[in-house]
Amino acid sequence: MRYYETIYIVNPNLDSKVLKAILDDVKKELDKTKSEIINHYNWGKKRLAYQIENQKYGSYIIIQYGGGDKLKMTEFDTWMKLNNAIIRHMTVLLDSRPDLYIEEEKVEEKKEQKQEEKQEEKQEEKEEEKVEQKEEEKVEQKEEEKVEKK
Repeated sequence: MRYYETIYIVNPNLDSKVLKAILDDVKKELDKTKSEIINHYNWGKKRLAYQIENQKYGSYIIIQYGGGDKLKMTEFDTWMKLNNAIIRHMTVLLDSRPDLYIEEEKVEEKKEQKQEEKQEEKQEEKEEEKVEQKEEEKVEQKEEEKVEKK
């Protein structure tokens, strides 16, 4: 079985619902080629090497798949070229079956964000305690001044 990887770039200003619709359209079109989709994910918004259709940035999407009828693969390539939502695309032949993509980075990022939030909360609590201590000291000083005046 042959394995392919297609990277395509879409307009970065698209809404997430529209982006999901484009992902679904590409998946449906690829299903027509009788290909087995292994991975299909959004790689993120990145700066383009040069402007394409007056865009400096693009949302990169990667799809990895296996098999497929060669004649229908050319139809898929033509469909990708004619689709106005897709700015550019490139398909390459892979040497071996790609590994399944698991979004571990996002899980790690969430853990890091939680840790940062906890640290910020601790810092805020410390600052609040300092403010409270200063206020208490001021109150004590005023009381001492009152006592000294009497």
